[in-house]
Amino acid sequence: MNDQLHKGPVRGASHKKRLMQGRAKWLRVAGGAMIAGGLLASGGRARADDIQAARNVVARLLPAHAGQVTLTLRPASGTTAEHYRISGHKGDIHVTGSSDSALLFGLNWYLKYVAHAGISPNGITPPAMAQLPAPGHPIEGEATFPYRYALNENTDGYTSPYWNWERWQHELDIYAMNGLNTLLIERGTDAVLYRTFMRLGYKDEQVRSWLSMPAHINWQLMANMCCYGGPVPRELIEKRAVSAQQIIGRMRELGMRPVLPGFYGMVPDDFGKRFPQAHVIGQGEWNRFRRPAWLDPRDPMFAKVAAIYYDEQKKLFGDAPVYDIQPFQEGGTPGDVPLADAGQGIQKALDTAHPGAMWMLMAWYEEPDARMLAGVDRKRLFIVDLEQNTRVRENRDADFQGAPFLYGGLWDFGGRTSLGGSSYDYGVRLPGLWRTQKNMIGTAVFPEGMDNNPYIFDLFTEAAWRRDGVDTTQWTRDYADRRYGQPGDVHARKAWDLLLHSAFSYRATGIQDFGEASAAPDSLFNAQPSLDTHSAAWNGMKVLPYDPHLVEAAMAELLQASDATRATEAYRYDLVDVTRQAVANQARAMLPQIGDAFAARDRAKLHALTTRWLELMDRQDSLLATNTFFRVGTWLSWPQAWSDDPAQRKLMDYDARVILTNWGGRTASQVGHLRDYANKDWAGLTKDYYRVRWQLFFDSLETSLATGRPPREIDWYKVGEEWCHNGRVYSPTPEGDSYTVARDIHDYLTQGNMAPSK
Repeated sequence: MNDQLHKGPVRGASHKKRLMQGRAKWLRVAGGAMIAGGLLASGGRARADDIQAARNVVARLLPAHAGQVTLTLRPASGTTAEHYRISGHKGDIHVTGSSDSALLFGLNWYLKYVAHAGISPNGITPPAMAQLPAPGHPIEGEATFPYRYALNENTDGYTSPYWNWERWQHELDIYAMNGLNTLLIERGTDAVLYRTFMRLGYKDEQVRSWLSMPAHINWQLMANMCCYGGPVPRELIEKRAVSAQQIIGRMRELGMRPVLPGFYGMVPDDFGKRFPQAHVIGQGEWNRFRRPAWLDPRDPMFAKVAAIYYDEQKKLFGDAPVYDIQPFQEGGTPGDVPLADAGQGIQKALDTAHPGAMWMLMAWYEEPDARMLAGVDRKRLFIVDLEQNTRVRENRDADFQGAPFLYGGLWDFGGRTSLGGSSYDYGVRLPGLWRTQKNMIGTAVFPEGMDNNPYIFDLFTEAAWRRDGVDTTQWTRDYADRRYGQPGDVHARKAWDLLLHSAFSYRATGIQDFGEASAAPDSLFNAQPSLDTHSAAWNGMKVLPYDPHLVEAAMAELLQASDATRATEAYRYDLVDVTRQAVANQARAMLPQIGDAFAARDRAKLHALTTRWLELMDRQDSLLATNTFFRVGTWLSWPQAWSDDPAQRKLMDYDARVILTNWGGRTASQVGHLRDYANKDWAGLTKDYYRVRWQLFFDSLETSLATGRPPREIDWYKVGEEWCHNGRVYSPTPEGDSYTVARDIHDYLTQGNMAPSK
């Protein structure tokens, strides 16, 4: 993989030229003179047999071997399922498929199980041999489900709010190779909203003040909040629309279905004053953010606003087969509007603008409400079932009243860097659900943050092309072989077997108070300091659900891997990730001991323990600095390429920083508990923010013991704001050698510096 994709954007004349050309197109569209960016209004490709885009994916990901691969689009006979066939000879591999997705997934299957190569979001391991090996016999496969969906509504906030085209192109390549064919694209919807309310008589700055900045806008699209971080620069809105056109255009070239945000009644708070005849209902708060108002779908004004919204959206992005519409997401109220009527009005507006389009809903908490389901055409719904991560749901056909649904994989919240996921639910239970769930039409890769846990990503995406569960032990052994391109590395295999039986051993067996509690536990190093905290994110898992010594053993095994394994990009990522997790787990054993020392007024023991805690954080930061995936500089480098204007760059830099730390304003952060929801084990963030907080806290404890007074209260929100505004530049470029630092950490932990037992 091109490391530059993860080191941050390179800004130059060509980048600026593309943006200027795109802006001109955006402005011409505003006048209605052309279809946005040359996109086809039909939402399809110019020619159904044109697979050059798929060939280009292969050339980008496998430049040394692409010439040995022939892709041929050929409809499968006797089946409606997408199908692939692999054949050929040494150095001459042929893949035929009934769709772009089948072609690329078929090639990926060959790479995995014949060439022992790995294509993942976190490292690409090309085939080790110069000539691709021949399959022993033709290999055929087909998709179990027609829809292989990806992207949570929150992903664009926690992972990709400021990605440039090169970074997005790489992500689309990875998704295509893993068989994904339906993606939510929220970028550019701020332009749709801007143009909609400008047509309704709002002024430019009024709309830009109502909109939220890119790292927060997706929560506004679900009507959780509004008006954050702006006014959003007009130039930024325009550039994001152009960027979305490019992303959607590439998706269509690859035969992927775009899912676009639909309209369900979200309007500014003053909408009722501007249009006093309209029935507008206040929606209260979401985590102490004021929610936008809601326009009654029965009201004639609703149809008018919806028509404008869909018209502007179509001008920019063309049609889509599915629209994401989430009324009353995590709260809100229908007031005096019957939910069945509300659903009918929303669906009617969608159908008027896009006849036959499907309505995407999340099954999350108490959603979708049975009363709303009862009032709509349920065969036109596209429900993403997220509750399977916390409890086994045996009869979703009944729960969803016969509506089509997708099994959602939600193994990450906030884009946290925690290692973990359910190998059993995704590898064993999921592939066979087609037998009992007649209305299940697909799978949904739905973590809030992408680009982590590549093991689970690989397992989950493959499940959509299997009809029976896997032997997770054998599957994991095969994964270790292809992950590093070195079949038979006993230490790599052992490391992954240990991880299978620890971080990836969780099962959905019970009911959790919060869906977030089903994800892997985050690091207490990242928590707002307290002696009794159990997670950094307030609703995260409180107890480590596995034996941490197994992760430490996996770290030790990876350190003994062969030189050939150690030379791969995927190994370097995994070594940092596993070692990082081993270090983070130390905090869970140490914090209760620090509390005991403080309660016993044992100043010497308190000092020794807190010194060791901070030493671990320092070593952690040094480790994270060796890999661009784990550097806050990578995250902060993306916003800077969107503008040369210092004021705009400052706005975007703050937006990117605050989502990681305070998340929002003081009340939402501290009272609404959003602080540290998106905590990350990232170099720079660990050293200059998390460590600073713990140092302040430990100093207050030691001062308390010395003076006999209670520990002083610390304004943690202020500490977060200081980091968000400090202006420090963080580089995305790795520093140091991952293996050397990881080995030093291993030695440190095994030489008497492991978290002491109580």
